[in-house]
Amino acid sequence: MTQEELFKVESSPRQHHQDMEHQSKMNILVEQEEYNLFSLLRPKLVKDGDSWCCLYGSNLQEGIAGFGDTPYKAILAWNKEWHLIT
Repeated sequence: MTQEELFKVESSPRQHHQDMEHQSKMNILVEQEEYNLFSLLRPKLVKDGDSWCCLYGSNLQEGIAGFGDTPYKAILAWNKEWHLIT
């Protein structure tokens, strides 16, 4: 096997590892960004039956709310509502 062929064989797993590492870092940045607005405004996060509710405001009629199966999904839904309204 030539040195060039050997380099191609070695670089493929290395490139895959670098790509996976980069994607992992990007996922962390996206999650942090999703929590930024939540952490700044501090909406209420409460269990509502089988789901979670993230509410900014005094009630559902006047505030901004998001619902989800998990706290994280409720925060994501709330973020979407916030950006639709503002």
